[in-house]
Amino acid sequence: MVSPSLVVVLAEDRRQQEFVRRFLTRLYSPRQIRLAPLPSGGSGEQWVRKHYSIEVKAFRTRAAKAKTALIVAIDADTGTVDTRQRQLAAILDGAEVQRRSATEPVVHLIPKRNVETWILCLTDTAVDEETDYKTHDPGIDQRIKPAALKLFEWSRPNATPDPACVPSLHGAIAELKRLG
Repeated sequence: MVSPSLVVVLAEDRRQQEFVRRFLTRLYSPRQIRLAPLPSGGSGEQWVRKHYSIEVKAFRTRAAKAKTALIVAIDADTGTVDTRQRQLAAILDGAEVQRRSATEPVVHLIPKRNVETWILCLTDTAVDEETDYKTHDPGIDQRIKPAALKLFEWSRPNATPDPACVPSLHGAIAELKRLG
């Protein structure tokens, strides 16, 4: 496997960005990871949707010259992961940008309801995908590093996620296989 020279992370907030960055540092050196700017206010979900087609175009331009990957982290919120996937595809259609191919290293990480659900699940807390865990645990930021490590372990070839793994996290593990 050839390591990409650059992995770009487009996320809706600092917690998502940190979680993905911590995961990626298990695979790549920090200098291979570029964190796209975060929104300075307003809806992070809208920010990601607004910048998605721009980042896909930039990814493809760079990928023509050097191995590159794009990670897009956006919460499903109260909708479904599938609805968010269709929304991202429609954004590309609307921008007249080709949809991502099955082999393209454009990864969609879509937690249902939010990334805190994954962080808690990955650190052995029983969760469901309907409850909003954003303010559930005041120490959740300290759980990001161990959660990212557990995601790394669960995403390794032949690894088996814990039976308590929520469906959207199972989907993310499959998406991470796009990294090669």
